[in-house]
Amino acid sequence: MKPKVLVNEVKGEGPPVVLVPGGLTGWVSWAPLADALSARRRTVRVQPIHNELGSAGERGEAGYTAAIERESLLMTVDALGVETADFTGWSGGGRALIEFALANPERVRTLTLVEPAAYWILDGLGESDPEVARLNQFLHALAGQDVSEDDLAEFLELAGLAPSKDQARDHPAWPRWIPHRMALSWSSEQADRPDRDVAELADIRCPVLLVHGSATTDWLKRIVAVLDERLPDTRVLELTGDHACHLENPDAFLAALERHLTR
Repeated sequence: MKPKVLVNEVKGEGPPVVLVPGGLTGWVSWAPLADALSARRRTVRVQPIHNELGSAGERGEAGYTAAIERESLLMTVDALGVETADFTGWSGGGRALIEFALANPERVRTLTLVEPAAYWILDGLGESDPEVARLNQFLHALAGQDVSEDDLAEFLELAGLAPSKDQARDHPAWPRWIPHRMALSWSSEQADRPDRDVAELADIRCPVLLVHGSATTDWLKRIVAVLDERLPDTRVLELTGDHACHLENPDAFLAALERHLTR
């Protein structure tokens, strides 16, 4: 597989902000916030390859790696004529933006990372968590496979988006999640684990806003804490809720994001 320009949508005018989604529903998750941001900024929503093809029902390909993800984002901002931007990512999108910022620091004005799913950071510190190991074992076994509704329900529990597998189907967002479940088959170890050392995190010198939910999983809170400790210029925002806390509290998130972007 080769990198390519990502499917994208651009709205508004002004300083550019690029929104990178998580690994399940993809860019649709950013739509409401993108509309609000576009009143003052050139707002770019991108659809990573795993979201585009997974949501179309295609199984994950073995050649899809973190490097493909990184280079595709670079090709996209190049194609849009964006030299420097503010980048915001959620979950898998946050993990991808850590990699992008390490490889292309001159392109990143600020970062906003909402619960980045960068479990490799904990592994690098020797803090591997049994909960994370269970999630990774589950996802990596789905790589290149068909994803059932039962698989989706289990993922939602493991990712902290539902209290339990049995309760996942009762979540208001369940009908929206189902069509995108094949995106989970793109979560191979090669895709979610870049070849990085934790010490490299100090090279991200731009201002970084770190966001986590009050009720999110301990390992995601720990990743935010490690980034706060190791990045030179950070601020931490806690919002009420779980892994989707920024979507549960859009006004509070957008207000904090605006303060961050206009520092």
